[in-house]
Amino acid sequence: MIHGHRCHLRHHSGTHLAPVLPGTSKWVKLCRFVRCQLLADQDHPETKNYLKSNAQICNENRRQVSSYPPYVIHPFSRFRKHWDLVMFVTLALHMLLLAYDFTFLIFRKESSYHGAIVFDLFLCAVLTVEICLKFITGYVVTDTNEIVLEPHRIAFNYMKSYRLVYDLLAVLPYIILLNYFNHGYYQYRVTAYLVFVTYLYVVNIFRFREIFAYFQTLPRIFQVSQKKILIMKVVMNTVYVLHWSSCLRYILPELSAVLEPNSEDVLSLGNPLFRTDNFSVGRFIVDVHWRHYRNQNFRDYPVDGERIIINPPEYSEYLRFYYFNRPADERLYDRDFVLWKLDNVRKNSTIANRYLASFMATLKLSLQAGRDDSVGLHFVNTVLSTFLLVGGWIWFTYIMLIMVRTIFSSEVCQTRFEELVNEIKAYALNKRLSGFLERKLLRHLDFRYRKNYFDEKAIVRMMPDNFRKNLRMEIRRKFLKNVELFEDLPESLIEDIVDSLKYEIYLENDVITEAGTIGDALYLLASGTVAVYSREGTELGHLFDGAHFGEISLLQPDHQRTATIIALENCEVYRLSHESFQQLIEPHSPLLLKMHKLAEKKLAKEMRNGENLSEEELYDNFLQ
Repeated sequence: MIHGHRCHLRHHSGTHLAPVLPGTSKWVKLCRFVRCQLLADQDHPETKNYLKSNAQICNENRRQVSSYPPYVIHPFSRFRKHWDLVMFVTLALHMLLLAYDFTFLIFRKESSYHGAIVFDLFLCAVLTVEICLKFITGYVVTDTNEIVLEPHRIAFNYMKSYRLVYDLLAVLPYIILLNYFNHGYYQYRVTAYLVFVTYLYVVNIFRFREIFAYFQTLPRIFQVSQKKILIMKVVMNTVYVLHWSSCLRYILPELSAVLEPNSEDVLSLGNPLFRTDNFSVGRFIVDVHWRHYRNQNFRDYPVDGERIIINPPEYSEYLRFYYFNRPADERLYDRDFVLWKLDNVRKNSTIANRYLASFMATLKLSLQAGRDDSVGLHFVNTVLSTFLLVGGWIWFTYIMLIMVRTIFSSEVCQTRFEELVNEIKAYALNKRLSGFLERKLLRHLDFRYRKNYFDEKAIVRMMPDNFRKNLRMEIRRKFLKNVELFEDLPESLIEDIVDSLKYEIYLENDVITEAGTIGDALYLLASGTVAVYSREGTELGHLFDGAHFGEISLLQPDHQRTATIIALENCEVYRLSHESFQQLIEPHSPLLLKMHKLAEKKLAKEMRNGENLSEEELYDNFLQ
């Protein structure tokens, strides 16, 4: 008996590229290596969902190599798998840092954020490369599972949904405007800054879907369950939205305060450290930051008129001045906002501390766990607080619905599959099955359902009889067209044979038939690859999708198998037993007689050649 498979045949490259011959230049080898990375790869987590066997992957690569330009990238290629991970890191960093940079970097020394500008420009360059790659990367048509590799169809599909415009808005190097807005803030020119920050928020707040689309390749590589992937999605999306909202919440009150009209009702202390004529709360805060972060640089930050702060006062002077010099009817509402800003300056708070404080305040407001009176009374701040309150309610309601959906109805197929996996593990533990057998059971389950459970019997049972028959013919008939015995059978008999086929799965290294045993069935190879061995154990060749073997066994129940068949990968097989076939063919005696003559002719050929039958001839006749 043959155990397992060690291939001794000469293999053909699954890439269908020209072989590397002795003397081939390094440049040609490099080009071939790069081309291999662009072809369909069996290790891509999505490959098995669309290409079931190595033969289908091989045919897909043949199609790509022979029919399309060499620069086209297969959506299930090794390059795409690794590039998606790079894009996840790049896009996540770019989106998170974009909000952070335009919110907090103006409160740092100018010389300290040049590195951040260069780094973000690098991220923009990588994202620009991704846009170019999308014009040459194939895609899958969801409705038909068609894999499109034609360059013109790829480009048209990318541009028709305005996706290109949306992607271009993400890669524009906004960071180069940071210095402009930095100078504008310290010169009381904040209108453009406020509009720009709001624009960034609107354009980028929903990009969490795009980020997660790149991320989900990673958990699928490590075969993370669908439930865990869904939880990751909810957590990541929530953190992303809170991050942008926290940055917006911090900077918008800062900018809108500068737009406040000058206060007329001012209680002046006559303090020589400040100018109290035409006093403005927002400009007062700007001047505090200007003194602290820009060292009272008059030359680089000139303003129309004069600044409020004349000389650097102590923190206590800030408090006294602000408390007495402000409109009396707003004192109770705006004080916390300004005191919070002054306290950050007094303690020289780090950017991280400010960010965390804003994050927690945003989270509190979104959860409706309290009010936020520390952003002032400007109309923009009121709108912002209302938006965070309503948006937080909508978002966390969405999260609750997702969780309920996960528990009860969402992704039912994946959830049921995971339950079956747990049941098998519990069964293996209870019956003390070996680790090898348990893993084999799990592999069988995974290949059978591909992580999406379905009850085929229940689905077929609820269909009307005519539709049920059409469904089986659609799925199985194509595997009968190469069987010589069935060439002249009437359509009604073909339909009955299709109904009698039994679906079976063989895992890698499983023995399907063994030479010398009595044949009792015909096997139709739906997907997968099998190896053919002679009685002596010599490997004769491989069979692929659509092949069949054992047809003589339908007519000669005592006929011995002439070859051993071993699965080289997970295989889907349809089996037609001798008993079932005899029951179906019995009313058709003329056809049965014709089949017997054909079988006798094949057997006579084998008996006539006897021991002189070569290995190649045996391979041609092993179907018996």
